Amino acid sequence: MRYVLVVLALLFNSTGVLASEARAAPVLPSPLPPASEKQVVNCRDFRNRVVRTVDVPSLGDAGRAEFVGGGPVIMIDPVLMATLPANLQVFFKLHECGHHVLGHLFAPTIDSEKQADCWAIKQERKQGGLTREDVVAWTPHFAASKGSVFGHLPGPQRIAFLLDCFEGD
Repeated sequence: MRYVLVVLALLFNSTGVLASEARAAPVLPSPLPPASEKQVVNCRDFRNRVVRTVDVPSLGDAGRAEFVGGGPVIMIDPVLMATLPANLQVFFKLHECGHHVLGHLFAPTIDSEKQADCWAIKQERKQGGLTREDVVAWTPHFAASKGSVFGHLPGPQRIAFLLDCFEGD
């Protein structure tokens, strides 16, 4: 019995995802630093748990949704984010929040990235902080993106998809 438990512990990480399928998470300071005062996105996951936001310089991406210490976390690269317009920063934070709200870390799908994009655009539009022209103005920031193995669309396709979501119900 003990052997079975050890094998299961090695195969699966704490979120129940096969360890071989999990993305490598950056090493974070312990305990987590407090959320930055400039964070404007309040997020609760699908279980209504507060999602913490932490700055992780050199993250390698604008943001990432993860579990740290069993709790839901949005990691943000403050250096990269500082190069982006404020409403695009909010979009990326909402995109990562969307992964938690939609339960993607527990049950990812082939469309998880598109779903998080659409959820984020609709939330930002609903909050009144985003116009169609704002989304079009993001085009240069996405232009060089080739997409990702995780399901992010290539830049021009992603902008077109975001505009479709913006204009949808």
